[in-house]
Amino acid sequence: MFENVKILVVEDSITQAEKLKFTLESNNYKVIIANDGLQALEYIDRFMPGLVITDILMPKMDGYQLCKKIKEDNRFKHIPVILLTALSDPIDVITGLKAKADNFITKPYNESFLLSRIQHMLINMELRKSKVSEIGIEVFFAGEKHFINSERIQIVDLLLSTFDNAVQKTKELQNANNELKKAFDTIKRLEKNYRTALESNMDALVILNYDKEIFYLNSAAKRLFGENYRDLIFDIVDFNSIEKCVKEVVINCANGSSIIGEVCISDTDWEGRDAYLLSVRDITEKAELRERLKIQSVTDELTALYNRRGFFNLAEYKLNFAKRNKKGMLLFFIDIDGMKYINDNLSHHEGDLTLEGASTILRETFNDQDVIARIGGDEFAVLSMNAEEADIPKLTTKLLNKQREFNSTKKYSFNISMSIGAAYFHPESVTTINELMSKADRLMYENKNQKSRGEDYILQNKKSL
Repeated sequence: MFENVKILVVEDSITQAEKLKFTLESNNYKVIIANDGLQALEYIDRFMPGLVITDILMPKMDGYQLCKKIKEDNRFKHIPVILLTALSDPIDVITGLKAKADNFITKPYNESFLLSRIQHMLINMELRKSKVSEIGIEVFFAGEKHFINSERIQIVDLLLSTFDNAVQKTKELQNANNELKKAFDTIKRLEKNYRTALESNMDALVILNYDKEIFYLNSAAKRLFGENYRDLIFDIVDFNSIEKCVKEVVINCANGSSIIGEVCISDTDWEGRDAYLLSVRDITEKAELRERLKIQSVTDELTALYNRRGFFNLAEYKLNFAKRNKKGMLLFFIDIDGMKYINDNLSHHEGDLTLEGASTILRETFNDQDVIARIGGDEFAVLSMNAEEADIPKLTTKLLNKQREFNSTKKYSFNISMSIGAAYFHPESVTTINELMSKADRLMYENKNQKSRGEDYILQNKKSL
């Protein structure tokens, strides 16, 4: 019925004007935009719109003044005017009546409600064409007398629109309250789920703040820390320097045992207050396994000595230590004689016994501070700390004596024989560990070639092959 009706939108906000234009044009209205009251009067004269929608607060001429100008001009007074207002003051209604406004729509407005009011105004305009202007009335409102010379039907229409706006706002408020209730119920449900998740967590969880107030402990934390939880927790957390990080600490539990805990501290919010979330996970088994794997990675499985990797890692450290402290050091390179023969003719089990026996001899010869390693199949290396070059004969003799003592026990059905090479490291030299190893290896082979012992010596204790 009212398709293609021209509507003049008077709005100084480009964003609001374009939004309203889109809504109206989507419903088949033709829209003209004016940015202030003066421009609006010019456009009314030029385009003669069927309806004016105007904001109230605008530069140059506000919405009330514009409305009054329109209604005072016999050419335009029939055009309905809708005022967009926040209706923050009851006097706005009186001011609107004085300006002979036809309708109020409160901001922010609902689009469907706005469209219904526009249709209502256009219908009323058709009805009003047959009516005669009536005498104005005087009213007392907000402590003042006001003379309103609007038509009574116009007054009723405006007051009804005000009531309609109130009803609309009440509906919106009810909807907002319903949404708020739903949100509150959702929050309560999430909080319950959150508490359940905290309580069922196997990690010990503690909520506390910087002032050492403890707000919450879950069941796992209560079991871990016991009644004296405050002392144990404050042993873990350094309040002078709280770090948001993950670290491992040894924790003395309430039952008297100790565990290795992975401690994580992070920021959180607890019931509207800034707090820290302290989580403690028992990683004792993991840490012990990690330590075992670490040891295994540098340890020879058969002899329990260092392996090649462990020896060279530690040797570099020992070499640098010797340089800093200006201490001498000896590197012994040792090879078991006849190892291939033992494996091929006796058995690989006898070969393993040979390696174990050699490791026993080396342990009995050298000190705990020395580094003893099996670096290859039948090859061993020893770093003898705080030793001088003059100590080589003494340590070599001690090693051979320990070998002789071991063979004399006749623990095995064969003798163990080792070839030995020793190289000296001077603390002021630039010799590397590899160079030292090469020198000791060369001396070991010289020793092996000088020896007259052969298979007869190895098999001296063998009763039967």
